[in-house]
Amino acid sequence: MPVRPVLRMGDPRLLECSRPVERFDTPDLHALLQDMHDTMDALNGAGLAAPQVGEQWRVVIFGMARNPRYPNAEPVPYTVLINPALEPVGREME
Repeated sequence: MPVRPVLRMGDPRLLECSRPVERFDTPDLHALLQDMHDTMDALNGAGLAAPQVGEQWRVVIFGMARNPRYPNAEPVPYTVLINPALEPVGREME
């Protein structure tokens, strides 16, 4: 259960552009996902992005059943996003 250090806001590595994942079913990607999952669980987190553990890849995980940090939150299924892309649904900003 390797738990990686999590970078905090202000760390310049968090401002770098992440690279897309090009090879999917690799031991390195599986190991990264397992490390991220173990790290998120150890910190009672609800989500984690690869750059937060010092890996500049477009990978995000999230999900939780019960979490002491968010006692009133509904369960969220465990989800892995690889190369996610955000598209605005309109021009309105909130």
